[in-house]
Amino acid sequence: MADKKKPSEMPEAVRAKMAEAAAQRAGRRMDPIPVEEPLPEEDHVELSPHEVLEECAREPETDIGNGRRLRIRYGDRILYVVHIGWHGYDGKRWVEDASGAMIRKFAHATAEFIDEEAIKLDCTPQDQAAIEAGKIALERMRQMGKPPSVSSEIDEDRMTELDQLIDDAEQAGADRIRMGAPKSDWPDEMIREYQQIMNTIKLGREAERQKKKMKDATHQWSESDYEEYDRLQNLVKRMDEAQEARDGRMSTRHTFARSSAGTNRINNMQEEAKPYCSVTVDELNVDDYAVNTQNGTLRFFRKEVDDGAKWVVRLDRHKASDRISKIVDASFVPDTACYLFDRFLTTIQPNPDIRAFLQRLFGYCLLGAKSEQILVFFYGIGSNGKSTLLKVIGDIMGDYTVTMSIDSFAGEGRRGGGDATPDLARLPSSRFVVASEPEEGIKLKDALIKVLTGGTKIPARRLQEDFFEFIPKFQMIIDGNHKPVIRDNSDGTWRRVKLIPFLVQVLKDQVDKDLSAKLMAEKDGILAWMVRGALEYLNYGLRIPEGIEAATAEYREESDPVGAFIRNACFVTGVDTDRVEPDELHIAYLHYAKREGLFQFNSHSFGKRLTEQMMKAWLGPDGQMHQFVRKRNNGTEYRGLRIRPEFAKQTGAPPSDDEMERDFDPFERV
Repeated sequence: MADKKKPSEMPEAVRAKMAEAAAQRAGRRMDPIPVEEPLPEEDHVELSPHEVLEECAREPETDIGNGRRLRIRYGDRILYVVHIGWHGYDGKRWVEDASGAMIRKFAHATAEFIDEEAIKLDCTPQDQAAIEAGKIALERMRQMGKPPSVSSEIDEDRMTELDQLIDDAEQAGADRIRMGAPKSDWPDEMIREYQQIMNTIKLGREAERQKKKMKDATHQWSESDYEEYDRLQNLVKRMDEAQEARDGRMSTRHTFARSSAGTNRINNMQEEAKPYCSVTVDELNVDDYAVNTQNGTLRFFRKEVDDGAKWVVRLDRHKASDRISKIVDASFVPDTACYLFDRFLTTIQPNPDIRAFLQRLFGYCLLGAKSEQILVFFYGIGSNGKSTLLKVIGDIMGDYTVTMSIDSFAGEGRRGGGDATPDLARLPSSRFVVASEPEEGIKLKDALIKVLTGGTKIPARRLQEDFFEFIPKFQMIIDGNHKPVIRDNSDGTWRRVKLIPFLVQVLKDQVDKDLSAKLMAEKDGILAWMVRGALEYLNYGLRIPEGIEAATAEYREESDPVGAFIRNACFVTGVDTDRVEPDELHIAYLHYAKREGLFQFNSHSFGKRLTEQMMKAWLGPDGQMHQFVRKRNNGTEYRGLRIRPEFAKQTGAPPSDDEMERDFDPFERV
């Protein structure tokens, strides 16, 4: 079986990465993969508020100085991503500040703090201490409230009366629940009873308010409360005196603080902060073997063990310095089970080899190292659970997921070199891209597919923005009931394609419309399942099952029937004496197409497609690559080609006309 483990086997793509890592280490360049356990990062030492104030006070009264003030106060929480915009750190990841509200609020606070610098510069140390103590005293006085002006004992009789009204209201509330909502067919007696209940509830609420007022009015301050209030008043008085003394020696910093709160200055502050906070897209999510989760950052790395190196995983705390802008919508709890998900997957994909492959595939999707260069199709007639599976995995992958229209990858439309590509601009740092429901006969853009799966930089541009480049780190999966047409029959394209068949159909009366929500309740367990799949991939390889290879081979033949005919029903020898006439070759093709259930082209369409096949090199019976040619010498013939014996015997009579295509070719549709 194709799914058996080979403990000594390593993914070819990972093996290549390891070789690259060794070469880079030898050349003292950055190591592309973590071959040793990463060291824990030292705790970041933060400046105290007093130290921050001193740093800011040393800055000049200019827009450049304000830009640096913003960085000093909030530099650990803001980033400017070139061609994308401002980002803020929310404690777990860097989030794009699409509205600009986050950076604006930080700029507002920075401008308001400049007056604190003025106090520091204008006041003596004694005055500054008095002002700071006075501000604290004012806040404490607000919390205490005003001293009670009336001291009297509580009216116990009135308090008892109010308590009774409150108790009656609680009982009335229970009666209202018992009666339910009023109905139009209630008799008058029930309506009067309901109104009486509502009046009792209203009286109870009013009694609660009066009881609170009575307690507040008769609240007694202790002697220490009065003493503290007097002390706070004295601190506020000394603050006022210190501020009056400051007014006589006011510096320009106070005036600058007021002007810095203006709109233009706020805009300039943000603009001048950019040089100190700017990063490129490539500087985000650099660690391809780090996965950000709700309870920390997962790190995959190779660890030396007794029998060699082994990929393992650990959970680190969130760190802004990791510059991760994505997060999955689940926590990593290694031993969490997902029983419903296991049953669901077994139902929609009974083949155990393909189920195991799906676990490795989705684990591979967690990683940013996409060296396998594959394009995956989830194919099957409707009601087979594949869309639900992709939705649940996509929801768990959270920010790492991008759902796109198939139009971004299909059709014949070409974009101009300077056109905006907002769809592609969503892809940087994503790891799981899903395109759903291609229409029947739609053609994939072969060149774009190669670029998206090839690991080379892709140019993209948002509307009204400049171009930037990014390296794709995502796995793309196309989900649909129809197979897109792939016109390019080269091995370079088809080695990337993997078609996963979903053959089980769920009966309508067995469809659970709430299944996605129920599965998401097991998201922590599903994430743990995916992490195990990632370790399986890293240690043993992706390992494509035979069922997927066979389905993909069939898909390739359906996409290029003539190429399949040349490959399976002919020998391409390149020998000039091997010759076949066009009619003979066409009849053999019709027999082959009928036997294999492929489209039967008429002689004209067949001839046009043979022209495409002549441009390719084919594996001959001698194990070498050869081509065949078309020659015209007293008639047309193909040289360097011969029909295999089992099909050469069937060249006498073609299938009937009603079995042949005449004027309509579905492979020519857009």
